[in-house]
Amino acid sequence: MRHVPETLQAALETGVTCLCTCWIVTRSDGDRFGFTDHDRDLDWQGVTCRAGTGFGATGCAAEAGLAPDQAGLLGAFDDGVLRAGDLEAGLWSGARVETWRVDWSADPPEGLKTGQGELGEVRRVDARFEAELLGLSHRLSRVTGRVFARRCDEVLGDERCGVAGDHPAFALGCDQRFATCRDRFSNTLDFRGFPYMVGNDVLQASPASETVRDGGSRGLGG
Repeated sequence: MRHVPETLQAALETGVTCLCTCWIVTRSDGDRFGFTDHDRDLDWQGVTCRAGTGFGATGCAAEAGLAPDQAGLLGAFDDGVLRAGDLEAGLWSGARVETWRVDWSADPPEGLKTGQGELGEVRRVDARFEAELLGLSHRLSRVTGRVFARRCDEVLGDERCGVAGDHPAFALGCDQRFATCRDRFSNTLDFRGFPYMVGNDVLQASPASETVRDGGSRGLGG
């Protein structure tokens, strides 16, 4: 359960508040930056949150289940913080973002963290940047390592596939099936799938369900 500071809760209950949003951004190189939609700079969480950068949210879409929350962020380029070269070099991609609601009228300011995530793709649009703000649950959809599947997980013509673009059948494409790799390209040595992987029916089968139990191979004809 989220704890709301007592003075902040009292201010909320009055119906008259002096709240602003602050974003604390931590890049992969450890550098921390702060931004706010307040009309002046604000010190928060050990960072000076800068005003006047145009940094702000464009809206949020949250889906049920484990789908990642996703919002957009906008901001203006600033030679002191959001340097175009750093954006193009990818230093901001994947940066951790904390979102806070802060009562700037309190002394010292008090706030509540309302969300966290990380920056996805960062794009330059004229003199501004646009970025995806992804919830932490989006990491669950990342593919780490190789996929254990019947079909090949490579793209026709890439380095691991090994089929050259001048192959006579290259224009026919590839559906990643073992039979296609074998019959169309004679490239079974570089096939990156697992064509003889057993299915769930075999994995869940009990010994009593087998009519023949002679130690022979499954699905290979004897």
